[in-house]
Amino acid sequence: MSDTDLSDLLFAKLSIRRDVPARAINRLSQAFSSTRRVSAKEDLVVEGAYASTCMFLTAGFCARYRILADGRRQFTEICIPGDFVNLGSLLKKRQPQGLTALTDCRTAVISHSALDRLIREEPELMRSLWLETLVDGAISREWVLSLGVQNAKERFARFFCELFMRMEIVGLTEGDGFRLPMTQTEMSDMLGMSAVHVNRIIGELREEGLIEMSGGRVRLPDLEALAALGEFESAYLEAPADLLRAIA
Repeated sequence: MSDTDLSDLLFAKLSIRRDVPARAINRLSQAFSSTRRVSAKEDLVVEGAYASTCMFLTAGFCARYRILADGRRQFTEICIPGDFVNLGSLLKKRQPQGLTALTDCRTAVISHSALDRLIREEPELMRSLWLETLVDGAISREWVLSLGVQNAKERFARFFCELFMRMEIVGLTEGDGFRLPMTQTEMSDMLGMSAVHVNRIIGELREEGLIEMSGGRVRLPDLEALAALGEFESAYLEAPADLLRAIA
């Protein structure tokens, strides 16, 4: 990814919710010291490890997870291009969750010392990054709600509506769809159900005209109906009104 591409993605992510000066975003872009590439199925972050850098995902998809001693795993959040995948490590060095690549991934890397120095000098950038951590926490809380009280079909509906909205914020949607190269097994780890159940729910949503999946791409023909099914409201994502569309 070129410096221009990185700058554009940072601008799309950070200026959508707050009026961050272009100067501050350009300084942040220039402060990333290296690029890290990780192949699908490899970990970007090991649970319990100590971090000295923050990573900004510029390509690919990855997932935060916890794993129990007997090998059972729960995905807790999907990270998409434009996400700071471990921003909290700036203050909380020990990583509470692992982060695994669902596809080949590329991240831009910035040291904690460089980021700390920059946000002290650019208060609007600091506030924008603080808001990113608050939105990240809100996403996790919404997911706890969904896993705790929603049935399988409602959970699926909410999951896809949220992903669509997050993709829309950084300009990664294509009409009424987006790219999502997840296997049904990975979806089962995310949604707290068996792969067989995932397959059945996808079939039901397809028959109802609410979702189409093919070749790693998801299409949502009736976003409003899907949002109603999942009781999805996008306010917790702090998106501007002109992006809320039918799922406000």
